[in-house]
Amino acid sequence: MTLLAQIQTLLERTYDSIGVDLEACVVGTGRCADLTKLAGESAEKLSPDGRTFLRLMGDQLYLALFFSPPVIAELEKNDPRESLNERNIAPLITFVEEIAHGVQAALLFTAGEREIGSESFLRNLECQAKVDVYLVLSKFAHLLCGSPIPKRVRAWLAQQVFDESYRHFDSRKLRDRYRLSQQVAHRFITRLQRVPLPKRHAELRKFRALSWEGKMQSADFAD
Repeated sequence: MTLLAQIQTLLERTYDSIGVDLEACVVGTGRCADLTKLAGESAEKLSPDGRTFLRLMGDQLYLALFFSPPVIAELEKNDPRESLNERNIAPLITFVEEIAHGVQAALLFTAGEREIGSESFLRNLECQAKVDVYLVLSKFAHLLCGSPIPKRVRAWLAQQVFDESYRHFDSRKLRDRYRLSQQVAHRFITRLQRVPLPKRHAELRKFRALSWEGKMQSADFAD
């Protein structure tokens, strides 16, 4: 099974099947440039390492995922299923984030969400992606290190996922989007770790089903 398929399967087992093969949605550099232009100026300010494109046509949601050649090259050379290290952790985070965006956007669409360009929808996606990235990385660490995951490894993973890269955005709107979504996700993960293992799956599904406003309330945030 490819790394992409493995991650998609893990997320679908955690939440629900989306009925879409995300590998068939991956586009190359040329198509990414075309879709970025169609998406408008705001899309050009996002990371060039990975992007998720969403488009509504009638009652259909169209998905496209892009991973930059350096991201793919590093993951192929330095498979995270064999080792998590300083070289492959950033490419892996990018890779998982875009897959999570695809899965969560499809689940939201199936649930009736159509405001895919709204700030609430985008913040919801980013927040959930941070949760999903941490969970996927923890799964890999568990397979590599055994259980329980050593505290130093868990701390390193959290440091990598919940960083301050959002400060690099020139746009205040983007800085606020990524800062708030990350903070809400971090609070949820912190709370989740105090939940007994048998109950964590239910908590994950409950959190995923919340709107952005619901996620903020659950984390005692005010926008």
